[in-house]
Amino acid sequence: ITSPWFSTTFALIGLCSNLFALCVVLSSSRKLSSQARSSFLVFLCGLVVTDFMGLLVTASVIVPYHFIKFTWARVDPGCHLCNFLGFSMVFFGQCPLLLGATMASERFFGINHPFSRSTSISKRRAWSIVGLVWGFSCLLGLLPVLGLGRYTLQYPGSWCFLTLLPDTGNVVFCLLFALPGIFSVLLSFIFNTVSVVTLCRVYHDRESVQRRRDSEVEMMVQLVGIMIIATICWMPLLV
Repeated sequence: ITSPWFSTTFALIGLCSNLFALCVVLSSSRKLSSQARSSFLVFLCGLVVTDFMGLLVTASVIVPYHFIKFTWARVDPGCHLCNFLGFSMVFFGQCPLLLGATMASERFFGINHPFSRSTSISKRRAWSIVGLVWGFSCLLGLLPVLGLGRYTLQYPGSWCFLTLLPDTGNVVFCLLFALPGIFSVLLSFIFNTVSVVTLCRVYHDRESVQRRRDSEVEMMVQLVGIMIIATICWMPLLV
């Protein structure tokens, strides 16, 4: 039994942090002329917006529960709210992992193949990739609503998530949720490791390259931070 102000405080800290991050990203994007960094900021903006909306949507259900302790069977007899919350947990949980892998792969090709035209991504294409990630995660989250697996209430009764039961439908849905997430984290680890090693090798080149590499080092520090957080927060659950 904990105070409802714990969940409220953490939700507010998360929302304010994401709003601050979004302001920084938007401010940085207006000052940029580098296409590589602008596409990276599009992915970063998509990640921040996704995280903000995830906190806002889930907190709008979970925080009121901690205050009033409503009975789910009475408030949601048709399980519509539970399905919505479960969908939100899957959608907003899968998106950051996929976007992290997308950002890592974009930086990997940008650093290791800087002169290839195919590695340069326009802002429109970057937003299209973000849209594809959202679309895939949305389709994944809708599978229980369409009949594959189901969402159920989880302890301590404040949230809904996928069901860990040995029947075929739930097992398949659990695998469809876990495997892309695990693959995304592993892909991020491999790409980020190679990119960091490459930057360490060329960082002490001539001054003209040094200025460009400073920007890439900054992006890699952000990516490594995202990867570490995703690994600590999600890998135990996914495994």
